Amino acid sequence: MKNYLVLLMLAIPFFISCNGANDFSYSPAPETENMGFAEEKTASREDERYDQATDGTAQSADLPEITRKIIKTADYRIRVNSVEESTTRIENLVTEYGGYITAQEVNSSSYELNGTISIRVPAEKFDALLEALGGEAEFTNYKRVEARDVTEEYVDIETRLATKKEVRDRYVDILRNKAKTVEEVLLAEEQIRVIQEEIESREGRLRFLKDRVSMSTINLNIYQLIEYQEEPSVYKRNFWGELKDNIVDGGALIRDIFLGLVSIWPLILLLLLFLWKGKWMWRKIRK
Repeated sequence: MKNYLVLLMLAIPFFISCNGANDFSYSPAPETENMGFAEEKTASREDERYDQATDGTAQSADLPEITRKIIKTADYRIRVNSVEESTTRIENLVTEYGGYITAQEVNSSSYELNGTISIRVPAEKFDALLEALGGEAEFTNYKRVEARDVTEEYVDIETRLATKKEVRDRYVDILRNKAKTVEEVLLAEEQIRVIQEEIESREGRLRFLKDRVSMSTINLNIYQLIEYQEEPSVYKRNFWGELKDNIVDGGALIRDIFLGLVSIWPLILLLLLFLWKGKWMWRKIRK
């Protein structure tokens, strides 16, 4: 009995281990049928439902009852009359359409003033806000809109979550009602922990997709042309500052020369001896 239960707990995760595949296969061992457990039949029915669901996700376009999950984003650059005034009006527009600003930055160059604004807005008001923002434009440099369909991934995650939760609940039932030895308890707890981690990971991805689908993103760049302004000239030192620096540099040069001479004192000594010897020989020759 103990061996059958351990084999059953080891078999269940094996049949659901292919998380990235679109189908599961389950072949119940003959021994488990004698135990009176219904898990193998449940798993087979569960896998059949999963196969049907995942096959359906591949043809989600043919299922009218599934609401499409679309992530909308836009990159928009326009020239405005005044960055400051337009920014204020844009902030009011975002609030009016139920959105919010996630990031904002202003910078300038010699010829233009730039403002960058990242906006999140409810998906159903995305197009309306984008059109309203166009009212600020004196000139449109570009407007890029992307709509990414994540329906297949969304449905796939939901289906896999339902499958994994059923398997987790089955392990919980085994832990509570059928695990008798310490080995069986530890094995069931480990499988529950692994499956729960996978569930939490997929739930996190699902929450992310829900957020991106429900709230669209607009990356707006506005700029204002200004009169050309020269960059500030580099600071120039006055006479006394330069004199001080030159004195310091001269002292450093003398120090370096002295240290250099000290480092070659053997050569200097040989040179002095050579000169003295040469002078002595010259005097001797003259005599």
